[in-house]
Formats: sequence, C-alpha cells, structure tokens
Amino acid sequence: MTGRTASLQALLRLRRLALDQARAALAEAIADETRAGAAMAALDTAMAREMEAATSLAVGDFAVDAFDAWLKRTRPLREAAAAALAAANATTTEARAVLAAARTAVEAAETMLDALRAEQDAAAARAEQHTLDDLARRRPG
Repeated sequence: MTGRTASLQALLRLRRLALDQARAALAEAIADETRAGAAMAALDTAMAREMEAATSLAVGDFAVDAFDAWLKRTRPLREAAAAALAAANATTTEARAVLAAARTAVEAAETMLDALRAEQDAAAARAEQHTLDDLARRRPG
C-alpha cells in the first residue's frame, strides 16, 4: 500500500463517518418534524372540536364567549406550533441536502481510490511485462 492509497483510504473513512453523521442528523430532523406536525395536528383537532361545539345550535351565548376566550389563548400556541413546524421543515430540507453532499463526497473518494488502484494495477502489470520482455531478450536463441 502506497502513501497515496493510505491517504485516500483515510479520506474515505472520514467521508463515510460524515455520511453516517448526516444520516443521523436527518433522522433526528425527521423525528423533530414529525413531533412538530403532531403538535400542530393536535391543536387543529382541538380547534375544530371547540368550534363545532361553539357553533352548535344547542349551546347558548356562554359557549360562544367561552370559545372566544379559548381561541384567544390558543391562537398564539397554534402560531408557535406553525412556526416550529416550518423551522422543522427547513431543518429537514437542509439535512437532506447535507446527506446528499456527504453521499457525493463518499462516491468521489471511492472513485478516486478505485482509479488509484487501477493505476497501480496497470503499473504493476507493465512492470511485470517489462520483466518478462527482459527475460525473453536474455534468453538465448
């Protein structure tokens, strides 16, 4: 193994480590996005349930007033949940891009290592052929 081969193998190990880290970061981002989506869905479900109860013909003005008060308290929570979901979406998108870049870096390192090995194999084959040619020239008659 030459120094160039060892260097490329070390680079490939580092690129694979970065790829593993990018995969883990994406998994974490997706989990965060899922949690944010679930929180948003829970607030939307609660809002629909409360709105249905408040608009029912069987309830009086008290229920409508209670819904109004509830909505004033809940609206900022929903806005915060929407912002958290948007941030989680952005983080997931970024993590996907980082993963794609890490995959590309691994593929590039693998290609460079394969090319170097092919070059070394070709050089070894040429050296072997030179040796055979030299032996054939020295051989009498």
